[in-house]
Amino acid sequence: MWMLPFSFPAVNRALTVTAAHLSFAVALAEDWPNYRGPQLDGISREAGLLDSGQAEIAWQTEVGLGYSSPVVAGGRVVVSGHDGEQQDTLFCLDEKNGTVKWKFTYDQPIGDLYFQGGTTGTPTIDGGRVYHVAREGEVFCLDFDDGKVVWKKHLQDDFGYSKPTWGFTGAPLVLGSTLYINAGLSGVALNKNNGGVVWKSEDEEAGYSSPLPLEKGGDQYLIFSSKRFYTCVEQETGEAVWQHRWMTRYGVNAADPVLSGDYIFISSGYGKGAALLEWKGEGKPRKVWQTREMKTQMNAAVLIDGHLYGVDGNENQDGTGLKCLELTSGKTKWLETAVGHGTVVGVQGRLLVLTEEGELQVAPATPSGYEPAFSQQVLEPRVWTVPVFANGTVYCRNASGSLVAVAMSKKS
Repeated sequence: MWMLPFSFPAVNRALTVTAAHLSFAVALAEDWPNYRGPQLDGISREAGLLDSGQAEIAWQTEVGLGYSSPVVAGGRVVVSGHDGEQQDTLFCLDEKNGTVKWKFTYDQPIGDLYFQGGTTGTPTIDGGRVYHVAREGEVFCLDFDDGKVVWKKHLQDDFGYSKPTWGFTGAPLVLGSTLYINAGLSGVALNKNNGGVVWKSEDEEAGYSSPLPLEKGGDQYLIFSSKRFYTCVEQETGEAVWQHRWMTRYGVNAADPVLSGDYIFISSGYGKGAALLEWKGEGKPRKVWQTREMKTQMNAAVLIDGHLYGVDGNENQDGTGLKCLELTSGKTKWLETAVGHGTVVGVQGRLLVLTEEGELQVAPATPSGYEPAFSQQVLEPRVWTVPVFANGTVYCRNASGSLVAVAMSKKS
């Protein structure tokens, strides 16, 4: 499994225990401070996920329309939603009981273009700050303690970036003192303390994925999506190293790439499909294979033991479902259409799945088939937002704004 070569600043470090029969540390509890988790791969290393019986609902609350994923750190949950009229709100909730610690509200159109609209981007918690990008292009840095604005910028007004068709989205990425945002052709880098420009790319409609870091030979890079390309840039300067042309209908390059050693897996919906690239740190990447067997329209797949698990197909389309694909060959191992256009993350060799109809499932991650050992209805449809497993609790959210905290830690 590919791991980032550096650690992320965190409010609450994961507790670990070393078992005599294992050669690595297993996380007993772990925050989830940014989209796709601490390692940016959609996989939790936390132990103790309940995989049988029934779970207790710890608490439930309403956060407004949208598809933004919750993030968890320092005993708090941050998530956003829209009021259905003209305002977005970021909610900071107590992790234990869901009570509101603070709210931050700003004007924003609902943006209901071919879907019901609402928030789509996910905030990022870094130390004592929360960073958030709104669909119209507002960039907010908020104090994590009280939600007050530390600084704000605007991707259109301040930097001249064209708004993508469905708005700016994805999640900001913090590395060291710099905040990276998917805007323009290949991103913009801001000083995380004051919003000052470190570097910026030229104008183009951005894609809908989040900046993704990778390391080669001690050098640090980032991958951004636009409506026409996946572009790899030098992290420090923003200089483009290579571009891979990837044209998806409507410019919807939304799913984050998946990394494994020298391999880069990219995928998108609307019939486009997927490709496996190989890049050793020099020149352009080599295309290993390309297929239409995996078409991740919105959320990225997860990679476990050489196999990709992701939702293949568009929403509201027959045949869409959870699929297993072998990474090295691109061959399909199985498809489970009952999941619909749901979502999936990985936890300790298992799949944590939230179906489009709102059923939470846990199943072994295996290419031999999909057989959930745990299943429980936790939400009403429709669900397109990935579940989050942090500190023994799974957080699930639906489009209408119900956020439920499910106690999913095995009893000792």
